[in-house]
Amino acid sequence: MSYLPLYVEQTIITKMKAEEEVALRQLQQELDDNFKSIFDRYGRNGIPLGELRVEINERALMEHIPVERMNYLLQRADRDADQHVTYREFSRMMTEDLTKEERKLFPRMMRTAIASLIPRREREDFIANYNCCPPPIFIPLISAVEIAVFIVYVFDLKKNNIETTSTTGVALYSPLVYKPTRRYEAWRFLTYMLMHQGYLHIISNIGFQLLFGTTLEIVHKWWRVGLVYLLGVIAGGLAHSISDHNVSLVGASGGVYAILGAHVAAIVINWKEMNYKCLDPNEMQDNVCFGIGRILLSAPVRLAIILLLVVPDLSVAIYRRVTEPAANKIGVTAHLGGFLAGVMLGIVILKNVNTLTWEKALGWVTLAIYLAFVAFCCLFNALYEGYPPTDWTALA
Repeated sequence: MSYLPLYVEQTIITKMKAEEEVALRQLQQELDDNFKSIFDRYGRNGIPLGELRVEINERALMEHIPVERMNYLLQRADRDADQHVTYREFSRMMTEDLTKEERKLFPRMMRTAIASLIPRREREDFIANYNCCPPPIFIPLISAVEIAVFIVYVFDLKKNNIETTSTTGVALYSPLVYKPTRRYEAWRFLTYMLMHQGYLHIISNIGFQLLFGTTLEIVHKWWRVGLVYLLGVIAGGLAHSISDHNVSLVGASGGVYAILGAHVAAIVINWKEMNYKCLDPNEMQDNVCFGIGRILLSAPVRLAIILLLVVPDLSVAIYRRVTEPAANKIGVTAHLGGFLAGVMLGIVILKNVNTLTWEKALGWVTLAIYLAFVAFCCLFNALYEGYPPTDWTALA
């Protein structure tokens, strides 16, 4: 009889532990469902502890938890003392440090505070807008289409005993090529981007657009980048048509340069946000690699890289076009038209994390300039008499 109370006590303790374990597992699942994705948006460093404490204080969220206790819990959360709270640290605090009563209150308080921090941080910090959801879609897809078309015409040319080399080999008979004699076939002002002359031509274009286009999609998403790219191709084709009246056009350079121009537009409208904490010594102390990354992704560095790519390339192309027009039929104006279209359309189409009044006004102005340019080119193509005779024969 003397063992019965002890047995009952052990049974009760075992049952309580089992219930506690079940409750903790349920809590962990709730945390995974409601908080993990939020913390992921802050990157591996986690949420800055100071910002979180200020937000909680500003919102008076400590009505039911004393200030001293709240500060203690937040300090406990930052277990590695790096002044940031990661999801793992937050999860351990929730499951190990809180009382049952606090577990009922704390998730709601944290969710409110963090939800307020995210939009503010995204408006201030351009890097906070980097995420792969959805992943880059347009640039990989259009690149795959361009490669597929190139391969098809390589074999088609081979049937006609024409070899494709590093710099030669293009099917000018294709209905995809822009030809001044068939300007009435309006689709050619877009589809010329699918054709390339030689391996180097397609490799360089695909390489550039994958490198700069996918990074642009991570922030601005595929539909914005895709729209800028396609409208840049059209602008490049139209610019070429009014400057080189007798020259056909192939290549995705108009779209590639539109992407480069879009990077410039993104820098213009997000200059302050790209420089967020760029030279902050605390950023370097917390994580040297992350601090260096901020510097490399800052607006001046980005702009310098783009200009170092665009200015020399365009300068050489213009020089060769002027000095050797017969030997080098380079579509310089297609490059330039695509780049300027990317700048003008990027200002109004790309994501602006903190829109200012002057940026809105600038966007309307650049959009109006682009539309006016398209209208002028259409009229020029219709009315100018200096083009070669129009070819009205049916497509083979």
